This record gives sequence, structure tokens and C-alpha cells, in this order.
Amino acid sequence: MIHGSRSFRHDTNHMLHFKRATRLLLSMSSLCGALQPAAGASLTQQDLAPADATVARSLPSYLESRAARFIDWLDDGSMLVATRFGETEQVHRVRTPAAAREQVSFEPAGVLAAAAQPRHEGSFVYLSPRGGGMGSALLLAQSGRAAATLTDGSARDGAALWAHDGQRIAFSSSRGSSPGSRERGIDLIDTAAATATPAVRVLIAAAGYRWRVFDWSLDDQHLLVGRESAAAETEPGARTESDAELFVADVASGELTAVAAPHTEEAHGAGRNAKAPPASPLRARMARFAPDGRGILLLGRREAASGADFRQLQYLEPAGDEARVLSNDPAREVELFDETADGHFLAYTTNEGGASRLWLLDQQRKLDLNVGAMPPGIVSGLKFDASGMHLAITLESARGPRDVYVLEPETQVLTRWTQSELGPLDPAQLITPALVRYPTWDRIDGQPRMLPAYVYRPVATPESAAPRPVLILLRTGVGTQYRPGFEPLAQFLVRELGFVIIAPNVRGTEGYGRSFEELGEGALRDDAARDIASLLVWIGLQHELDFNHIAILGEGRGSALALACLAQYGDRLRGGIIAFPPHIGPLTSVAQVRRPILLVHGQSDPDVPAYETEQLAARLRAAGASVQYLAAADEAGRFLRRSNRDAYYDAAANFLVQLTR
Repeated sequence: MIHGSRSFRHDTNHMLHFKRATRLLLSMSSLCGALQPAAGASLTQQDLAPADATVARSLPSYLESRAARFIDWLDDGSMLVATRFGETEQVHRVRTPAAAREQVSFEPAGVLAAAAQPRHEGSFVYLSPRGGGMGSALLLAQSGRAAATLTDGSARDGAALWAHDGQRIAFSSSRGSSPGSRERGIDLIDTAAATATPAVRVLIAAAGYRWRVFDWSLDDQHLLVGRESAAAETEPGARTESDAELFVADVASGELTAVAAPHTEEAHGAGRNAKAPPASPLRARMARFAPDGRGILLLGRREAASGADFRQLQYLEPAGDEARVLSNDPAREVELFDETADGHFLAYTTNEGGASRLWLLDQQRKLDLNVGAMPPGIVSGLKFDASGMHLAITLESARGPRDVYVLEPETQVLTRWTQSELGPLDPAQLITPALVRYPTWDRIDGQPRMLPAYVYRPVATPESAAPRPVLILLRTGVGTQYRPGFEPLAQFLVRELGFVIIAPNVRGTEGYGRSFEELGEGALRDDAARDIASLLVWIGLQHELDFNHIAILGEGRGSALALACLAQYGDRLRGGIIAFPPHIGPLTSVAQVRRPILLVHGQSDPDVPAYETEQLAARLRAAGASVQYLAAADEAGRFLRRSNRDAYYDAAANFLVQLTR
């Protein structure tokens, strides 16, 4: 999976000077101590909590599972999946349902994304981190040959998209952008070129934007692309991935044509004879050319029509006046979609309160087909094969990691293609979180606003009458929704240590409509911390919860929210885990944090320089907080290597045990 990058502009010389100065401060200060690499690993750790016997004995059994993620169909009807082998995730081939996974990539740093090469049996292009996570390289694996390097890893390349002829790839890249920039342009490579190292052609220069590749036209003469402002993402409260303005790029010339948003009568408040306002670029989260060769399928909001609060699946003819909505429920967010090559079947998923619902349309017979055999869970991938007779689905749930299923649209038969291992765990014994709602500090129509939260509770026993310690899990924030997938650490904390875990979705979270998202943007972002204050009040009213033993864990963008809560409500929190923080800016409230902190991050992310997190640790210590520190030199962002991930879970579990004593 390609992770959203987080980068900021810095003058190179200033950044190097600042980094050296910060590290000198860390080494000299008696508050900071010395950072020492862990023996036999790329990890740096400091002052971690001592090992607890229960953690050492029981946690490893929760970390033995692995998952399977669908990548692409091959021409012979087999599929490529991503699954962990040893330390990293690699590409494997699965020929038939429940067949053995045949490893076909062997990258030391693992594989981030891949795509099968059309008209070339068994060949695929894939993306792998290079330079300790500083860059990424595209490689072409061909049947019977060693993988050929297409890019050298000096830039941050994105996942490749094949042209229909199987000769060219298009991808986003930081090539040509200044160091530390968030900008991404669009590059092309002709893989059929006779040279050993194909030339990279810049089709679209970044020029202050982050460009995305959505689709090739049927004749491979045009690309459907999207752009976002790179500068906007540096603003506090900005989204990591917003809807993009759509353009069609001429592959030969690079000329761009905006896909104009259709005019509606609601938009200009007049009849058809009134002059329409100037067209604005259409924005979408996901888009592709329709099989008819004329229109565009997209996920976007209808600006002035019913259902504008949620993204809907739409069909747009660029020459037409209006986009036609294809999805059925205007009160549900559409997440993913795919269509058969002949346009017969259209599949999409909606977000139903955190779970996914699969919809299937027979467009030839104008029928909505009932997909009743789908297990409950979260769908993260959909793709029809070339014949249109098989739909691959990646699905996970709270009781099982990701696996690949295949649905036959004509018969509605669902077949499980992969069976991922849970290790020694019994899935029937794992905890499924309950969805609750708690009142907040503000009101709607005179009634308290109610926010959703998922609660993992231990199984009640006669011996468990005492109030339980609480962990507030924050992966929420601007653009991020907590959804109950497979959580090994959460299962361990609940089942073995007796924690109750509460994962709220505060204002600003996606999945609940645009009006809810906008409540957490810009100057309103501090209101999300007030939502956690309301949650703390709710916790105090639950007799089974120990109000005196509450900790907080923030990952990704949730880490900034966790820090803000520790600063503002530290008297009600025992401590917190700050994991994989993005650039969180000059948080003035850091000086108010007094509670113990476990700080975890990857040091190789060029978008979040290591010195920023080290500076955060120094500021916390200077303010009087006790800081435990864990960093991985070979990770960019979240920990992908198994040993690093296990070390993070171990440090987190021991930290939480220490807080409850």
C-alpha cells in the first residue's frame, strides 16, 4: 500500500545545521540521556519500560499472524497478492483458490505496490523503498528474468499505472522537485525501449502541486490525472489526501484540459435560459475513464444537489450538462468502485458506520444485485478480471486479517482465495468492538451532539468486577476515520491485560459527511480535543471503567491530537504514546505536558525529518515529562518491517503496564 507522504519545504543547509544542533543538545543535556542503537537491529531506544512477565509470555502469540492483499489479476486467471514473508511484505502469485502462495519478489526492503503488465504473462512492475526509505524505485519483474530497475530510487516515485498496450507506465514522482518538497509531478517510462535503463520522461511538472494518476484512455493517448495544492497541505488541520481537481493530459504533448464541473439549476439559481457562471474544475477522490470511451466515472460530491454531503459514484460526459449519480444511497459515503471492461457490471462499496457494504449493478439489465454472502468487515480493494466474470475483494475484520475473496457476478458465488494465518489465536475468542455514542460539549437542535466510538471490552468474569484501566486510541483526526480492522495489539491489551480500549471518531473525521469533516478544519481543529474532554466525562460515568487509570495512544495524525489532550487534560490522563507523528508544527502546548510519554517514529521519512521528532522529545523532557524513545533507522513513517513493528508493540505494552502500577 502506498502511504500518504508528509513533507515540508526546508532550506537544505539550514536543515542540516538545525539537525546537528538539535542532536548536540540531545547528547549534552542531562535531561535527554544518550540514544543507543538496540543490539543487532536498526532500532534506537532509550529509557523503555522494563519487560513485564505477562507481556513477554503472551504478546508474541498475537504477533504471528499475516495478511494477504489483492494486487492484480494476471492474464492466465491467477492473481498477485501482497503478503509478509519474513521481515517484509512481498509479492506472491496465487494460481487457484486456496493454492500455495508463490513468492515472486525478493526485495530486502519489501514491496509497497505492484501492477501486472498487460499482454505479458506473469510480468509486473513494483515499487520498493530504497536508500533507507528516502526514495523508492520502480522495478520490472519479467518471467524467467531478474527484475530490471526502471528508476534509481533517488526520488519518491509512486505506484505505476500501465497503459493498455503493456508498454508504458505513468506514475507520480518527486523527481525535479526541491528536497523536502511535497510536490509531485507525473512521469512516463516506455518499458519497451531498447536501452538497459529506460529514460524517464516528465509529462507534467509539479509546479507547486501534488499530481495523481487515475487512468489511461482506451486508446492510450490520454491520461486522467488529478492535482492538489502542495502548499495547502502544510497548513494546520489540512488533510493528507483531499479530493483532486481533474484534468485530461495529452500523452504526446503534455497539454492539460480541465474536466469542468457540470452546471446544475441549483448551482446558479435560475432557469436554463440564464447565463451559467464560469465552469470550475471538477474535484474527485477517485476517477477513471468509462468503458464507453466517452464518459468518466468518479467519486465526488455534487456541489449544489441533494446528497452533496457525501461522495457518490457518478458518471459524467464531459460534453454533457450534468453528472448522473449511479450509487443508491445519498446518505452513505462511497469508498471504492470498479467496472468490467465491457461495462456490464459495476461494483462499489459504501461506508456503513465503519463497515463496508458491497453493491453490484447489472447495467445491461438495469438491476441491483443483492450480494448476501459477503462476510462483515472492511473492504480495501476491488478489481474485476479481464473477462468481467470475477471480482477480487480484499476484506478484513476485527477477528481476521486481510484476505482475498472472489465474487462471480453472474452466479453470486463467493470464493475465498487466501486463508491468512492467525498463529496460535482462536478467531472465535477475539473481541469484536461495540459501537457506542457519547454526548459532546456542543448541541444540535437543542440536543447534545453524539459522537461514535468503538469500545473493546474484556469478557466479563466473576473475578473482573473491579473497574478496568482505559486506553483511548486515536487514529482519528482531519481526514482519518477509525474503523475496526484486525488489531493484534488491541486484542492483547484487552484479553491479557484487561484494558478497555475506546477508539472515538471526533469531528473532522471522514465517513460522516462533509459538514462533519469541516467541523475539524482550520481554526476549528482544537474542537476535536474538546471532543476527547467530553469522552473523559463519559468514561467517568461508566462504573466498569477506572477513571484514575486512563492512557492515550495517538498514531499518525492522531498523535497531534493526543499531545494536545495530554497538555490540556493531563490531570485526567496517566500518560500517552505518540507514534509516527507527522510534522505537527510549533505546538505551544508541548510545554504543558507533564505525563510520561512513549515516542515512536521512523527516522528515514524525508517528509518528516528525524530532527523534528528528536526536538519534540527534547522539548517534552525540558518541560518535565518522562520520555521513553523508540526509533527505527530503516523505516519511513509507520513500521513495515516485522521486527520493528513487534518492538513497537512490545514497548507500548510494557509502557501501559508501567502506567497502571
